[in-house]
Amino acid sequence: MLYAVVFFLNAAANFVLGVAISALLGPAEFGRYATVALGASILAMAFFDWLRLSSIRFSAAGERREVTAASLEASYIAMIVAAVLAVGALRALGIDFGMGASLLWLTPLMAIAYARSDYTAAQMRARSQQGAYAALAGIRQSLTFTVVIGIATETRSAGPVVAALAATTLLSIVALGPAMRTPGAGLALADRRTIGRFIAYAKPIVVSSVLYLMIAFIDRQLAFERFGAAAAGKLSLATDLGFRLFFAINFMPETLLFQYAVQREAEEGRPAAERQIAVNIVLSFAVLAPLTVGYMVMAPTFEALLVPAAFRGDYARLTLLLAPGLFAFCAIYSMCNPVFQLARKTWPLTLAAAVALIANLILIRLPSFSADVDGLARAYTISFVLGLAAAATLALSVRPVYPSVRDLLTIAVATAVMGFAIRPINAIQPPILAAALALVVGGSILAAAILGFDVGGCRTFVVARLRPSPSPAVGRRQG
Repeated sequence: MLYAVVFFLNAAANFVLGVAISALLGPAEFGRYATVALGASILAMAFFDWLRLSSIRFSAAGERREVTAASLEASYIAMIVAAVLAVGALRALGIDFGMGASLLWLTPLMAIAYARSDYTAAQMRARSQQGAYAALAGIRQSLTFTVVIGIATETRSAGPVVAALAATTLLSIVALGPAMRTPGAGLALADRRTIGRFIAYAKPIVVSSVLYLMIAFIDRQLAFERFGAAAAGKLSLATDLGFRLFFAINFMPETLLFQYAVQREAEEGRPAAERQIAVNIVLSFAVLAPLTVGYMVMAPTFEALLVPAAFRGDYARLTLLLAPGLFAFCAIYSMCNPVFQLARKTWPLTLAAAVALIANLILIRLPSFSADVDGLARAYTISFVLGLAAAATLALSVRPVYPSVRDLLTIAVATAVMGFAIRPINAIQPPILAAALALVVGGSILAAAILGFDVGGCRTFVVARLRPSPSPAVGRRQG
């Protein structure tokens, strides 16, 4: 439970940090900052994320723990060298993505720091080090909201902010260094076969994630080159804040529900797990559909409440264009990927990502999608929707798991009613009151529909919990 609480608090802090930095830097400098941050994310994903995933999967193992830890550390050091060489090669070719030499060289530093933090947190979760996990997040965010915000206030420049973020992230890891040591795990114990197993395990997920990030990076670069840093900054803020919000809320259906399906497979066999995956798809849709519609119809209130003045107007407009793409991205991971994972075939996730990337490359060559940032936002969304369509098709071919059509329609109708009901609330002042009312009204409509029609077995679950008898798990209908 502590892990989930820390995750959501950390996600909320990162969301607030994005808003604060955008307000302090302004659209143009924030555009440069966001370009570096996205480039760092791609580097971190491509070179280091397989270590994070392998940490989650293998670090808890008692046997060969020293070999596993040594292999992870040796790989991390090798990837630092590889990431720096990759950026050096770009610099030698005269490619700096419009950032300039200093920001280009700060990109791998930011990638190394963020990747190390994620890798450290993954190992702490795998080893059940709850206290250290919470301390890492607390130290990192404390340094960020003092040092980084202070530097952003003083300089109003992307370069110093990126450098400060990387430095404070590394400092938080150094502070927790003793908690990460594995006695006897010298680098000499690193094993090639173990490293090969890490790569084989994580490769499909890493490749697909990099492809999806490339879509955002390509569109952002095109905005930077054609429409200037300010336009790129406005597109970046709308994309980044939306992504952080959707990613945080999608954590539960993507991670926790799948873990429960895996548990049912271990206890009751594959058919029970497949039935649970079908229910999970419904529950994921019950989270993502209202989130998407609510985010779109309440965009004016959200903008007035949280978005810096220099970005307003553009943010609400771009939100309407980007939100369906954010829904599609989250649905790929929470509604389709569990089917692939249960079948132990993750290559379709990579294929779906390739479909999305190819679609984006085609769309941005068309005048209607490359004339302004609105067109780029539409291209982004259409690409992810096509990726979702490909993932859903492949999921049915890999393992036919069919969610309840009745439940999906119930959620769709309730979401539409919710959208019409809360839209007029935008006119209420102040915005914080409008947001609170929208949550109450929208939540009541959805709760009534979900419980009234027993969507995903939720009413059965609630009724059973209220009785003084053993309760069935969510998704197991009675009768």
